Amino acid sequence: MDFSRRRFLRNTSLGLGALTVSSTFPRWLGDAAAATLSGYAGYRATVCVFLLGGNDANNLLVPRSNIAHGQYLDARSTLGIPLGDLRTVNPVGMAAGAYGLHPALEKLQALFEAERAAFVCNVGPLSLPMRKQDYEQGTVARPDNLFSHSDQQDAWASAISNPSTVDLPPLLENKATGWGGRTADRLHGLNPGDYPEVTSFGGKALFTAGAERQPLMVSPSGELGLTPAQGAAFNTLRTQALEDVLAIHNGVTLEASYGGVFTTAQTFSAARAAAREAAWGALLEDVQVELAGYFTPPAGTSGWTLPSQLFQVVRDLVAGAMPAASGGLGVRRQMFSAGLGGFDTHAGQDTTHTALLAQLDFSLDAFQKAMTLLKDQGVFGAHPPQATLFTMSDFGRTLAENGERGTDHGWGSHAIVVGDRVQGRRLHGVYPNLDLLSGAVNNADSVDGKGRWLPSLSVDQYGFTLASWLGLGGIADRDHAFPNLSAYVAAATTGGFPAAARAYRVPFLIPDP
Repeated sequence: MDFSRRRFLRNTSLGLGALTVSSTFPRWLGDAAAATLSGYAGYRATVCVFLLGGNDANNLLVPRSNIAHGQYLDARSTLGIPLGDLRTVNPVGMAAGAYGLHPALEKLQALFEAERAAFVCNVGPLSLPMRKQDYEQGTVARPDNLFSHSDQQDAWASAISNPSTVDLPPLLENKATGWGGRTADRLHGLNPGDYPEVTSFGGKALFTAGAERQPLMVSPSGELGLTPAQGAAFNTLRTQALEDVLAIHNGVTLEASYGGVFTTAQTFSAARAAAREAAWGALLEDVQVELAGYFTPPAGTSGWTLPSQLFQVVRDLVAGAMPAASGGLGVRRQMFSAGLGGFDTHAGQDTTHTALLAQLDFSLDAFQKAMTLLKDQGVFGAHPPQATLFTMSDFGRTLAENGERGTDHGWGSHAIVVGDRVQGRRLHGVYPNLDLLSGAVNNADSVDGKGRWLPSLSVDQYGFTLASWLGLGGIADRDHAFPNLSAYVAAATTGGFPAAARAYRVPFLIPDP
């Protein structure tokens, strides 16, 4: 049968998680000298959980003062959470019980109060700092296709909200890259050998794409391979077609774009598989069981996908942090990507959002429990692994509900950060003014009368904070990973914006000694 390579790729590419290993992995350079590490000398990882669809952060974190909560209920006659149902939290520097969390966030409430979680308020894509007047008059460019799912997911993943107006470095021109991948370009020298710095189990693929470094793209189940098909002839054809793709280097064909990812998968999947097994086996059996138990969804739940993704992140994290002498990869810095969909809640939000937040709540807590348990395992030496988990989403949603018990696309949103190195029990940034009635016209925080929040912090600042914690340093590295940030801070300074907008970083992580 005439079955062309291009036709084969077109018909099967959506089912490809990565490539089965057909070649021998080159000698692992686990004992090679890493570049000088700033900050923590041990292993560090960041874990992105992308909440796909646009999470309603207005019901995630709610003010409890009589005035602000009344304004909140004015805008949400059916979706508003009554004061008595909110899970009270006590942010540092604020009145006791100043805010509450969605009722489904019981475990996040405990993490927050234990100073292991924080919120970054009203953050979103911006090329330059903006006031409401700038938005209305067009004196500062809005993000391209604002309120569009795909464009704003790209803006969050890339930290480039207006690609046509940003002066990109030569390596980035005409190439779609994410801030995670570009950070990996510059963190590569911190790791021995050549193992990829980024592994994606889900989320937004653009986040992981670098100008120089390729990520590992694996299935949410952690598998790195093609699912065998029925029929030896087809499996042989598939292998031959992929081998042909890997030989193409002209840089312009469809196959060449696949080739880069497949080559990475083929080259490193053997090392990953061996390290995962060896490192996991180095843990005590009861520790293995306890870790797996953390991510086992409660009885009565079905269809939960995030716990299994984060469990696989932990498996990879253990392999990465384990010294090469013990069978691990012995790397120092990694980034992971996971995703949870379903947040486009235009209708029936009350039940849908509650179920999604319950899954998120369980998963965040499981991950933090796992990291706490690993911290006490002597197999990692004097410097146990550290990890910071953070959320991103397309955008926030309107404070005002629509007529279908739902909310519509917004802009600025509240992100969650979790970890031992988080400046916890804090609201970083500025929570917006919820008055859409008496102050709707003059409310500087909303670009319209529906409560679409004008971000007071940029994705660039949010991302650079995490990248710096991993070890990204120096102006050249910063400008490569976040090419818009310098101009943003300069404009905030000359424009007299608040101090938070004039800072390169948001202080939600504990500084290294």
